Amino acid sequence: SSGINAEYGGSFKLSNVVLRSLLPCFSLSALCKMKLLSCLLTVMLAVPALSELKILNTPDGSSHPAPCALTCAGVARYSDTGTYGWVGGPGYAYKFINLTGCAFATLPIVTAILSGPYGETCPSISIRSVHKTWVQIMAVETARADDMMRSQCDVYWTAIGYNC
Repeated sequence: SSGINAEYGGSFKLSNVVLRSLLPCFSLSALCKMKLLSCLLTVMLAVPALSELKILNTPDGSSHPAPCALTCAGVARYSDTGTYGWVGGPGYAYKFINLTGCAFATLPIVTAILSGPYGETCPSISIRSVHKTWVQIMAVETARADDMMRSQCDVYWTAIGYNC
């Protein structure tokens, strides 16, 4: 045991102590249930702190409590139709991205890129308009909506904001 403690810097010793204190709990006495609950609560409180999201500023300048920070991501498919399909005219194409599933309470920070399969060339895009429930992107180059569908240009997006 002392060789293991030296090799792992003592972390094994702590785990052994916790395990030994829980071993008699198979009978689940009141004391054991409390120990088990204490360990469970410690894990539940520690895990969220390991993946903290910090938002320094937002498009609308709002600030909210850290637990309200949210990252939401998705893919808007080239084959989407209706409101969220590729639209355009001679020399331009744009698309709306649905963010309603993210339930943002404020304007999010949005990044997006286009990608097509098998090395298809998709143009660069710009983000034209951002709202709580949708984003509009537009092709920067002279591309038409049917070009975007033929090249199967999907929009890969990430939105970061607050949901409370």
